[in-house]
Amino acid sequence: MTRAALYDTTGGPEVLYVGEVTDADPGPGEVIVRVRAAGLNPFDGKVRSGFIPSQAPFPRRIGGDLAGIVEAVGDDARYFDGIPVAVGDEVLGRAGGAVAERVTVAASDLARRPAALSVEVAGGLHVAGLTAVSVLTTVRVGTGDIVLVGGATGGVGLVAAQLALRTGARVIGTASERNHDLLRALGIEPVAYGEGLAARVSTLGTVTAVYDCHGRDALDAGIELGVPVERMVAIAAYAAIDELGVHNVERAARTAANLSALAEQVTAGEIVLPVAATYPLDEVAAAFAALEGAHAPGKIVVTP
Repeated sequence: MTRAALYDTTGGPEVLYVGEVTDADPGPGEVIVRVRAAGLNPFDGKVRSGFIPSQAPFPRRIGGDLAGIVEAVGDDARYFDGIPVAVGDEVLGRAGGAVAERVTVAASDLARRPAALSVEVAGGLHVAGLTAVSVLTTVRVGTGDIVLVGGATGGVGLVAAQLALRTGARVIGTASERNHDLLRALGIEPVAYGEGLAARVSTLGTVTAVYDCHGRDALDAGIELGVPVERMVAIAAYAAIDELGVHNVERAARTAANLSALAEQVTAGEIVLPVAATYPLDEVAAAFAALEGAHAPGKIVVTP
């Protein structure tokens, strides 16, 4: 048996509890991973709350990001690059219900964890990192561009802003004033979000692309600033995507190969993804409460 975070009804973080689920042997192409870190994401909370509908039966497991150690290997279980998976491999990637002691994973969804990459950072990298990669794939930027990143100290926004910088673009990032020093330290030009955003941004230069990684403030500012809708992308502003005609973030770049490359960049210090806080599995409800409240920049991670 494996202990896992579960819930029997939709609602706030308080509906979560830790219970036992039956372990299954890995099937062909699958492995069992002993989870050492599982990053939490807003999507997880939106499904748990019922904001994003799910047909999955109760009790439901929760989570998607993970880093851990391979404990069992199914037939012909190979990484995305064709290399066989071995018991004892340190990995990161994704699996449904990852907030648990163990989880069954498709081996092709995993990347090998670089030895110098902390397990907590690795455990929170998949969704934030690959969504950021997808943002830049959807609307490409480079030297000569000025990019406005909405929510630049959230997980996705922080990685997207740094990836945009590496293309040679200038990056303006919205954030609360207490987080402006972090953005400056990374080379991102901070600007306070909220009413009057477009006017504040206009004093910094002519924006040529908008990445809205939280809400829709940056999208509305982009419209006001005359940025073409085909140069704007959103990750979660579903109503604004339909209303304004901006891009929804594409999905094709969310691959284990891109995750592996991103893990190497983080290990090398080229991309920074802070861990805001870690919680043990038994405090999963508190971890989600922290995620859904005001917290320091970076990932909230459960360490089973």
